[in-house]
Amino acid sequence: MVRKKVEGNEVQRRAAARSAREAGERPSARNVTTGGSKQRTHVPRRNSLDHEERMEPLERGKQRVEAAEQAAERAEPPPAPPPGRSFTGRTDPGYGQEHQAVFQAVAQAERRHDGNAVYAHEVARTAGLPHDRTKVLLHDLVASQRLVTKLERTDDPDLGPRYETKPW
Repeated sequence: MVRKKVEGNEVQRRAAARSAREAGERPSARNVTTGGSKQRTHVPRRNSLDHEERMEPLERGKQRVEAAEQAAERAEPPPAPPPGRSFTGRTDPGYGQEHQAVFQAVAQAERRHDGNAVYAHEVARTAGLPHDRTKVLLHDLVASQRLVTKLERTDDPDLGPRYETKPW
């Protein structure tokens, strides 16, 4: 079966593909090849699909959609890290007065709750420090000094992590 020469003869297509590769692009991104994208795609149960899903394989020719998505990903800057604290790259903070105040606050709040773990906001209130600063100090006590244990997903619904002193 003979197909139509819709994109020029073989020499023209090869030259166009070569120039696309030399420019660092894929020939199919420039629409200069007769690749597998011209073949019909098999979509199972076409009758159960809505109009957009039925038309998607037909619009996908020459990988236009994929090439456009890849170009958009390359063009946009990487996503910014989520807001909040990040402890990566942080050096060992040592053990200071604030750490001791927070550790004592955990122990006091734990005694008030008959030995049960307590939430960070209660520790902050007991220590008399801002909530954000208390969470950083609690992280230090859990990760660096290992004096406090962090309990996560202990409630239903989850109300956040709870903290308790480590038993001796």
